[in-house]
Amino acid sequence: MSVTQALAELKLLRKRFEGALDGATFVTLRTKSRPVDTDKFNKSAQSSYQSFKDLLDRYNRLKAAIVVSNATAKVTVAGREYTVAEAVERKRSIDTERTCLQKMQQQWKDVKQNYEVHNNFQQERLDKLILQELGKDNKTSVEVVQNLTDAFWKNNKAEIVDPLGLEEKISVYKKDIEDFESNVDWVLSESNGRVMITV
Repeated sequence: MSVTQALAELKLLRKRFEGALDGATFVTLRTKSRPVDTDKFNKSAQSSYQSFKDLLDRYNRLKAAIVVSNATAKVTVAGREYTVAEAVERKRSIDTERTCLQKMQQQWKDVKQNYEVHNNFQQERLDKLILQELGKDNKTSVEVVQNLTDAFWKNNKAEIVDPLGLEEKISVYKKDIEDFESNVDWVLSESNGRVMITV
């Protein structure tokens, strides 16, 4: 059967478990005021138990075959190869990746904004210093202004420390997550319909 058929049967078996257990009585109390046909009850209890065990055995065999298939069958999602198990697990945990991406985006935005605010404030300070220098009685040369500017920025300039190249990494990571999410469901569905298992 295909993995798709096996998954559908697993869903059905889960419902049958509930039905089998709801109607099952495995032990009872017999009293003078509450007589029980022991033979009939014994057969019913054994039948209920055997029915449940048969369902469970079928469920476990199906599940094991699917697990083996998922561990070995390969799929390609957004240009990257995974085992089906790896793709399913990434699908389950993609929110963790999205949280990391959001943190990276927020930090990049905050640091860039702080960088611009800091440097704009320092530029205003430098402009005031240059105006003061130009306002002195003696004539200020271009060289003096350049030296003043160089010294000022050497001591006051902000620098973004970015060992990851975060702006580029954010772009690549975001595309990777979006491509995976937009393709994984149909790739897994197609694989489950194509891959055959033996139970």
